Amino acid sequence: MKRFLVMSLVCLLSIGLFAGGASEKDDGTITLRIASAMVIENPEGGLEQTLADKYMELHPNVKIEFISPPAVEVSKRIVTLAASDDLPDMFFVPTDFMPQLYSMDIVADLEGLLGDEWLAGYNENLLNDVKMNGKMVMVPWYASPYAVIYRLDWFQQLGLTIPKTWTQFLDVAKKMTRDTNSDGVVDTWAFSMVGARNNSGEQRFVLISRSFGTDEIYRNSSGVWESDIDSPAFKKALQYFTELSTVHKVVPPGPVEVDYAKSMELFTSQKTGMILSGPHSLGFITRTNPALKGNLGSFVIPMEINHASISGVGGYAIAKTSRNQEVAADYLKFITSKENAIWFGQNTGRMPTRTEASSDPYFSSDLFSGFLEAMSYCIPSKTFPAYPILMDTIGEAYSTILAGSSSLDAAFNRMVEKSTAILKENN
Repeated sequence: MKRFLVMSLVCLLSIGLFAGGASEKDDGTITLRIASAMVIENPEGGLEQTLADKYMELHPNVKIEFISPPAVEVSKRIVTLAASDDLPDMFFVPTDFMPQLYSMDIVADLEGLLGDEWLAGYNENLLNDVKMNGKMVMVPWYASPYAVIYRLDWFQQLGLTIPKTWTQFLDVAKKMTRDTNSDGVVDTWAFSMVGARNNSGEQRFVLISRSFGTDEIYRNSSGVWESDIDSPAFKKALQYFTELSTVHKVVPPGPVEVDYAKSMELFTSQKTGMILSGPHSLGFITRTNPALKGNLGSFVIPMEINHASISGVGGYAIAKTSRNQEVAADYLKFITSKENAIWFGQNTGRMPTRTEASSDPYFSSDLFSGFLEAMSYCIPSKTFPAYPILMDTIGEAYSTILAGSSSLDAAFNRMVEKSTAILKENN
């Protein structure tokens, strides 16, 4: 009986030591376990480790350990760890994981941990974008709002001004599409269109369709899912987008074969002068072609009715099971503080989420001004359960038109029919 009691006590002590993500040794050392999708990326990983090292220097009693699941596996890993009651103290949150994360109810009271004074320092749109039904499910570390990256030197050479509307954009695009060696063949185009039928292409297209005053999915006042896909405005957006290729020829040939990687290749090889992406792409562009450093700018996505963007926000949640939530919150305040946020942004292109950092002159330059403005037009993430399927119907529509296998009317009608069926299945 005595042996049984001793062994039971050992088991209980072991459970207490390893549960809850962080551990505190007898000497007062706190181990903070962080599941990061960034720490294995370049250059973000080295920079994140540097921030962790700086924090540990300031707090010798804290030891930070990174778990490094690939970004595409983060969501699955968190679900698995939650099921086995082995969540780390903090974990990276992909935006498409937010609805499921909210339903799992495994996130600590982030607003309570950070406090009202600290929360007031965040960009309001970005703060709203990390909430689900009013609950904050991650602390926003950086933002990658989408805007148009453009060749500043080409604009200067051609005497072009920043387009605010899609009509102005088309005028600029026609002037940028040129035969630069006078052999009678166009060799430089305006726009790196992502025309592939995939998430990258579909995500970019809906930013354009939203700028025409439409919303691909939303709940009405009765809580029923509705869509503007069947509206004349959505059809107009579809027509404008596809005619950039089929009529105006201001994008390179074969856009349906162009995914994100290919669009970047066209831009860095100086075949195109504009590309729709986030500021995180800037580092890749200048590393691939150093000659482009100093020759880039950004402007907000043009509009027909209104501007639109997505935040591209990334950040961390603190696990409800963590026994060192206050330390985790303090670390998140540290990495999002003004000095550290500016330093991280300068080295990665990822925008600070707090206004004291994003208002730094570095982010009001030609290079970042479009991204900074885009943060005012960010649209919250969608929670529609069949959103990927709905997006695929949109991708099918524009890609078949671009490929020449479908007319605008036929593709639009097929998209409306399919989207109507999807709504019916989910209402």
